[in-house]
Amino acid sequence: MQLSLIAIGKTQAPWIRTGTDEYVKRLGRYARFQFVELPDIKARSGKPDPTWVKAEEAKVLAKHLDSAGVDHLILLDERGKSYASVAFARQLESLQVRGLRHLAFVIGGPYGFDESIRSRAHGFLSLGPMTFSHQMIRPFAAEQLYRAHTILRGEPYHHE
Repeated sequence: MQLSLIAIGKTQAPWIRTGTDEYVKRLGRYARFQFVELPDIKARSGKPDPTWVKAEEAKVLAKHLDSAGVDHLILLDERGKSYASVAFARQLESLQVRGLRHLAFVIGGPYGFDESIRSRAHGFLSLGPMTFSHQMIRPFAAEQLYRAHTILRGEPYHHE
């Protein structure tokens, strides 16, 4: 199964890029994994309209999901289900044994997701009740995917 973490927008802060890259590299030992950054949507002039930005991001994201053959979509969303790390690992394992071709976790842009993408999702995942920037979520999500794999293999990375 292909596993992807997809993010809207490019990471500008080098320290975020470094942290994300570290866990992307580690994940490569456990799964066919890819981290994809899709382009930012910028307003041509003035203050961006969140509805317009989400709609434009949805077009780019939908095109990518279709071309990548994603058959199970989970959106990282503040209103999603939260899991303890072990429970998340078990949830990931249950998805892995279902015969999916391509499981994708998606980090939206600063305004969240357009309804056209929300309606395609098979699930919503929250990394906790606090609000984090869409940039900061990248290394956090990559680390939790890595942690889940080490839990499933019984490796000592996760301490209970």
